[in-house]
Amino acid sequence: MVKIITRYNSGRHDDLIDRCYRLRHRVFVDERHWEDLRRPDGRDVDQFDTDDAVHVVVTEGREPIAYTRLLPTTGPHLLSDIYPELLEGAELPRGPAIYEWTRCCVAPERREGHASMSPAAQQLFLGIAECCVALGIEALSVETHPVWVTRLLELGWKARPLAMPATYKGETVVAMLAGVDAQTVRTSRAVFGIEGAVIDRAQDGLSEMGRRIELQLGGER
Repeated sequence: MVKIITRYNSGRHDDLIDRCYRLRHRVFVDERHWEDLRRPDGRDVDQFDTDDAVHVVVTEGREPIAYTRLLPTTGPHLLSDIYPELLEGAELPRGPAIYEWTRCCVAPERREGHASMSPAAQQLFLGIAECCVALGIEALSVETHPVWVTRLLELGWKARPLAMPATYKGETVVAMLAGVDAQTVRTSRAVFGIEGAVIDRAQDGLSEMGRRIELQLGGER
């Protein structure tokens, strides 16, 4: 099940958000050695974890098994404030219908080989597309390995690099813009073999979003 946590229902999910921060620390600090993020309490929380952030979480019981964060580009975000050099002078994509896609991760024990996505990853990527359509998000900027340009295209995203790949702290990274619409949802469902929505559309505190999901995706079962 995929849960969407925003300012409108975050108070109902304090424990889950805390577990998400611990999952992020486990993946990005303990596993990937992003030492700048290391915290004594084992929680990856940064200056962008504000009320404006949208958290997309795949859960099993009380535990998050996959996670990502979406940030509005109308405010501070990583590409604007942390590594704008990745754009190599290109225009920063910004606007109310463009969000930044960050901190995408799957719990280590829920992964499969590099050749295929695990069920948890499939739910996460489909949930992100459904969330975008429901919230009126038309594109996501993302900084990731160049291989994801092709992978996202295969899932129905309209992905394109914004600049040439660069090396950032020893990793190859490219800034890209990935357009998303209802066709992205349909293509992703077909690729993953998933029928119907993966987002929990009966979440407390998200009645308006629930109605938008029903309106946008209700016929996509």
